[in-house]
Amino acid sequence: MANPSHALRMAAIAFAGAAGFGSAVALRSNVPGEPLGLKISLSVRSGLLVGWGAGVAAPWPMPVVGLIAAAKAARGQRQGGPGVVCAGLGVACVVGTLVEPVTHHRRPWTPAISAAILVNLGASLLLTAAGLRYVASTRHDTTVR
Repeated sequence: MANPSHALRMAAIAFAGAAGFGSAVALRSNVPGEPLGLKISLSVRSGLLVGWGAGVAAPWPMPVVGLIAAAKAARGQRQGGPGVVCAGLGVACVVGTLVEPVTHHRRPWTPAISAAILVNLGASLLLTAAGLRYVASTRHDTTVR
């Protein structure tokens, strides 16, 4: 079984990949980010560039922060901070996906949109689990000493 920092790093990479895949699908299928129906006057491309995200993609700052946190964990930061950050990002992305109108079929789903939603949710749950596992491992390390 992978050690917690390695698992966190792999989950952060998967999360970043899911965001990239979702961004490509959003651009191709013109799926804007409209959390809770909130619409902004930006094209999908502009929304992605400024960090708003899209209906099937996390805003780019989220995977960047996840990768940075996982890198800190890999460098041996034994406090739970990187795990808390990654778990929080994962939960936020699950919630964000669930509040997007596209998730509730308010527009026709293509196979690519369906795949992007599932990949996004899966990677977000993986990041959450890896973050919580990392936090638990740091608590164990501090109590054993």
